[in-house]
Amino acid sequence: MAVTGSVLSTPRLAVAARSAGEGELLLFLHGITAGAAVWDPVLEDLGREYRCVAVDQRGHGRSDRPAHGYTAEDYVADVAAVLDVLGPARAVVGHSLGARNAILAGSALPERIGAVVAIDYAAGIEPEVFERLRQSRSGGEGPLPDEDAVRRAVLARSPRLPPDAVERRVRHLYEAVDGGFVPRAAPWAVDQTLAAMDVDLTGALRGTTVPTLLVRGAESPFLSEAAFATSLALRPDLGADPRDDLRSDLRSDLRADVRGAVVAGTDHFVPEEAPGEVAALVRGLLRG
Repeated sequence: MAVTGSVLSTPRLAVAARSAGEGELLLFLHGITAGAAVWDPVLEDLGREYRCVAVDQRGHGRSDRPAHGYTAEDYVADVAAVLDVLGPARAVVGHSLGARNAILAGSALPERIGAVVAIDYAAGIEPEVFERLRQSRSGGEGPLPDEDAVRRAVLARSPRLPPDAVERRVRHLYEAVDGGFVPRAAPWAVDQTLAAMDVDLTGALRGTTVPTLLVRGAESPFLSEAAFATSLALRPDLGADPRDDLRSDLRSDLRADVRGAVVAGTDHFVPEEAPGEVAALVRGLLRG
């Protein structure tokens, strides 16, 4: 299933998108500093059954990069604007920053979003995790001299990425400038997003009426076991219903319409490290 690029014109901003397939819409939201292309293998898989559209979120990739406006509310308003163009989504699937935005959008727009899959982001993430992210941005990043240097930088940050995922990041997430290559994610967008990243999702998860799947990479340094358990304990009165799904442990102990899954052998970058399992988990949620 071929993935093609396009630009969506919304009243808020021009949104670069990558698409595959036809049918009910699945909308995909990437993590901070990433872009729509990281979803390509998942789009190719699920595009056999659904219309899959991944977007570069504001400030990232080839989408508009406004000087200001990187709060959670801004990102959710962008989701609404994209749905104005594309129509209602059978599901919104997000990773990291995109998972936060998907959870909040599902809570805010239940009449337009049928389900949410939130990968490696949930309620209860420790403050020191966000502080580490902000500290990692201190001083910014100068140009990398060539594509080999870009590859080394990608692998230094994400050593588990398979070779095709590394090449995808080199090709789509960096751009050539005088002196080398720099990330397409605008530094002011990343800094402002990080400053407003820590949003309490407890109310959104407790009150959601949208079927939701929370996914954690088993070795994630971002979403700890404790933070994941915090989300899964918000509704302990509903009990648990364990079952195995591929290499994942799928549980239904948050509430009747919220489940949790842990994907073995992955860290934070689950969609790129295990795209087949992500596609299978999305299918499983949508098929009930």
